[in-house]
Amino acid sequence: MRTKYIFKPGSNKTLYLLLFPFVILFGCKKFVEIPPPVTQLVTASVFNNSTTATSAQTSIYTQMASNAESYWLALYSGLLADELTNYSTATNMEDYYTNAMNAAVGDIFGRWPNYYNYIYQANAVISALQGNGNISPAIEQQLIGEAEFVRAFWLFYLTNCYGNAPIVTTTNYTVNASISRSPQAEVYQQIVSDLTDAQQKLNSNYVDNSDTATTTERTRPDKAVAEAFLARVYLYMGKYDSAEIFATEVINNNSYQLCTNLSPVMGSNSVFLKNSTEVIWQLATPLPAGTDTYDALYFILLGAPTTGPSIDNCTTISPQLLGAFEAGDLRRKYWIDSVNATAPNYYYPFKYESITNSVSEYVMVFRLAEQYLIRAESEARLGDSTDAITDLNLIRKRAGLTNYSLTNQGPLLAAILHEKQVELFTEWGHRWFDLIRTGAIDTVMGAPGNVYSAKGGIGTWNPDWELYPIPPSDRSLDPNLTQNQGY
Repeated sequence: MRTKYIFKPGSNKTLYLLLFPFVILFGCKKFVEIPPPVTQLVTASVFNNSTTATSAQTSIYTQMASNAESYWLALYSGLLADELTNYSTATNMEDYYTNAMNAAVGDIFGRWPNYYNYIYQANAVISALQGNGNISPAIEQQLIGEAEFVRAFWLFYLTNCYGNAPIVTTTNYTVNASISRSPQAEVYQQIVSDLTDAQQKLNSNYVDNSDTATTTERTRPDKAVAEAFLARVYLYMGKYDSAEIFATEVINNNSYQLCTNLSPVMGSNSVFLKNSTEVIWQLATPLPAGTDTYDALYFILLGAPTTGPSIDNCTTISPQLLGAFEAGDLRRKYWIDSVNATAPNYYYPFKYESITNSVSEYVMVFRLAEQYLIRAESEARLGDSTDAITDLNLIRKRAGLTNYSLTNQGPLLAAILHEKQVELFTEWGHRWFDLIRTGAIDTVMGAPGNVYSAKGGIGTWNPDWELYPIPPSDRSLDPNLTQNQGY
């Protein structure tokens, strides 16, 4: 067992929101609840100069990290799917784990309010910067590109969590208060439109807070980040030729190389360290902070998982995920650790190892390995098994596994999706979303000997449960918001 970094005693573990003096944030309020006076996110003076305008945009990333969006998405989707085992008796945790989300109880499942909060702020930045004569065109272009990227990013997670979703592109309260849900196909069209425009506007290099100087910090979106996201979006849309093109753009970018080290104990350039060669985009650790990442703080166990109503450190790696690793897989060795509290061993995600504020790790959002797997799946679906196998085996070789030599499309696609399961586990909901988009969810969750019954689900699996319920409080305020089927 490896040494863990210990969270400093007495530090505040509460997730916090960094507030900037020039930004009026609305915390937990939903976008449909905000009265007209509060919809003015920032004062006009914020956009009179590039420094404060940049801060208005980059504060969104700070909030994303401080609100632990990576952890919550990994937690909720991991419980819903087959990645995590729950030990908490908190009602909402049990509901996620047993796939028993219930709109009637009035709880908010997922992070709907936060996601629309970020979108609202991005809209405010876009609106204030368009035609702004106080900021240079180059900086204006970079900031609008970033804001468009943020809007696309959270629309992607909204439509994958909730299905049809409101496309909010304005800060106008009257419009937002009565908005309807758009079909998922239209949501994806908006996402592609935003990302395509962002790709054209964003700098080719990572920039610092001057918006022009190149930096080694990979914490603000650049052109390649938009391309990596476009590759994923096109894969989800079934546009495999476009997914292959954009994944190839990123793979051929000399800024990125697969890390050969899977754990910091093997060397300095390991996957999840900040600014590793595999990083396409990360969220920087907000300072001052008590921990590098909340993923580490709340996934790493120092003893038996927490029981009772607490939702901190209350999960372990599921038997299904443990059983998915092949013998000798280095990801199993380095990205999962265990603690023995008398018995049995409790296994937990160990991709992030620091639970102090060492600032050695940032939250990974996009990384190169995913692009190889996106390209491999796209190639396989387009009938190019030779290139698909080549990309797949690059990821397997790094994990210490033997090469595949599959040629038939069915087994090849199954192998690629299995590789995604063991490569991208507990990262931003990949497993849950892959089960939904590939149509495998009913087989995995509901077939005989299924995950749903193994987790203690009541009755039989209902396919409606692949989506979260729309928050009842939002529906009560917006008569045009419909509920998902099954809730």
